[in-house]
Amino acid sequence: QADDVVLTRSAAGDLVVAGDGVYVAAVDPTLTSELRSEGLARELVSRVQRLRKEMGLAVSDRIRLVVGGVEQVREAAREYNAWIAGEVLASAFNVSDNELAPLGSTIADLDGTAAWITLERDRTT
Repeated sequence: QADDVVLTRSAAGDLVVAGDGVYVAAVDPTLTSELRSEGLARELVSRVQRLRKEMGLAVSDRIRLVVGGVEQVREAAREYNAWIAGEVLASAFNVSDNELAPLGSTIADLDGTAAWITLERDRTT
């Protein structure tokens, strides 16, 4: 009889488990340095896209982009340089070694990580 059986679900190790009826999902919530770096790169792209929109740039406008900030941001920007440039249509993308933002830069909080962004429309393309 179904009433005679009691099923108990519990997570093994660090897995987070959730269930809904007969469906069960388990997720490993561990954040590796690679996942953190990819997350910062994605947050950077999101912030640059927002800045493009705020500046009134057309979707097809190319930009010149410089990014700096704390070491984690600089490492992520260097690691994902080509991907970031492609996503935001940057014809030039440089990562500055400066943690402090130059005048005219936008200060960004990338999920609690400090960064600065300088972008302008590339008028040569």
